[in-house]
Amino acid sequence: LLGEGYIETLDEGQLNIIFQLRIPRILMALLTGINLAVTGAIYQALFKNDMADPFMLGISSGASLGAGIGFMLGGFSPIYAFVGALIANILVTSLAGTKGKTPTVRLLLSGLAINYFFSAVLSLLRTYSDNKNLTLFAWGMGSLSGASYSRVFLLGFITFPILSCFFFYRKELNLLLMGEDAAKAMGVDVGKLRRLFLVLSSLLVATTVCFTGTIGFVGLIIPHMVRLVFGANYQRTLPITGLLGMIFVLCCDNLSRALLSSSEIPLGIITSLFGAPYFMYLIYKERKRSSL
Repeated sequence: LLGEGYIETLDEGQLNIIFQLRIPRILMALLTGINLAVTGAIYQALFKNDMADPFMLGISSGASLGAGIGFMLGGFSPIYAFVGALIANILVTSLAGTKGKTPTVRLLLSGLAINYFFSAVLSLLRTYSDNKNLTLFAWGMGSLSGASYSRVFLLGFITFPILSCFFFYRKELNLLLMGEDAAKAMGVDVGKLRRLFLVLSSLLVATTVCFTGTIGFVGLIIPHMVRLVFGANYQRTLPITGLLGMIFVLCCDNLSRALLSSSEIPLGIITSLFGAPYFMYLIYKERKRSSL
């Protein structure tokens, strides 16, 4: 891949950059992309709403707050992040509801309220974090600069079993898209399945956010675009969503390092520059559909 004899021409410092910095960062970008994109597809099936995504629903904010608390207390941050994401999931499910198709306005308002609340608490933590404030602030904007083989291994250890479980239940996800009554008629235990998906999604988002900070809109853009091209069959679209999610985050990370020669733009800013206009387009499209 690097060319015959290329490795031999590199000095020790360059080899360290490639194998200790670049490769772990690439692997972390791939895992982050597949996790956020697939989780977005899962939430869109659970709420039967194209606007659902971990960032928009406040799940990422809950995980960020939990990880921030863990960071301040010196504990194992992924556990704190998982608790925060789980609380956010319970709140958004209670406020927005999951029976039938969740109205877009209610879903967005619920996510907005949860986002603001958890973000405000995290900002309060930063205010009293003294010398840790800068670290918390930089991490909160989303970055892959802290990637390491140990973090990649831990994230991969959690990622692959959960993604395998999602793919195993791909037929049930298709039934959920048809409606709760149709899924129950086909023998699906909707309540049990929903609880399982929410817990697994919380764990996946929490671990990702713990290592990368808040990276928004990946779970909104990618699943929606995949459905537009390939349809809503999760047996086909779920793996394609994961693949395009990996490519998207990897490309955004390259942009974050290449746009400015003197510094690195936080990855969360790059994904938001793509995601926010697309989100506005979805809102405009929803408004036109509701006016017909």
